[in-house]
Amino acid sequence: MIKSCLVSTPLKYNPVLFGKGKLRPYKLLKKFDESQKAFIKFGESELREDSDERKNVFNSIQKYICSVYNARNVIDVDAVRLQMFTDSYKVSDINEAFNRKKLRNFDASSLPPCKNELLQHFLRANYICAIWDNAHLSKPTSRKPENNGWVPESGQYHFKWFEGDQLPNYVSDSLQTLSEAVEDSDIDEDKSTEWSSSDEDNGYTDDDDGNN
Repeated sequence: MIKSCLVSTPLKYNPVLFGKGKLRPYKLLKKFDESQKAFIKFGESELREDSDERKNVFNSIQKYICSVYNARNVIDVDAVRLQMFTDSYKVSDINEAFNRKKLRNFDASSLPPCKNELLQHFLRANYICAIWDNAHLSKPTSRKPENNGWVPESGQYHFKWFEGDQLPNYVSDSLQTLSEAVEDSDIDEDKSTEWSSSDEDNGYTDDDDGNN
């Protein structure tokens, strides 16, 4: 089903689910009638005008995306993101030290898109399908891209990735504080190394060394 390509295949006018390719999403789609029916509705006026229908279809797409990321019978991509992250970084003991180095190597592209991001992807896919469905008309759509997953900027349209804040305020503040603390620690370590090297270069040694 070509409309499903808007979710899993890279296009210039819609991004892709990184690393998922075409074959696996297509095979999963063939198994799920609910997902097929949801994709068929892409581009229909009912999906634009009926908020309840749009919500139902969006939830079906969420469920399909979750299955692409090996989370069957789940309809919330945010829950899948949390579970995948927890599976990788949950500590077995509350006294276990947090491995910050391991977290730095975490590849966020291995997670499904969050719900806010998927919604914008959903709006873009629906908008594109509406144009495809009416390609035989001189004016395929009267709707504007800026209400359907894009934002105008410097005379061009760019992806609107999500609405609202990227992170909750308390998370952003915590990350900023942690980043500043790490930078200060790195600076102190560098200074300590410089002073130590400088003392050795100038022939300064600890008095205790001379007594040994």
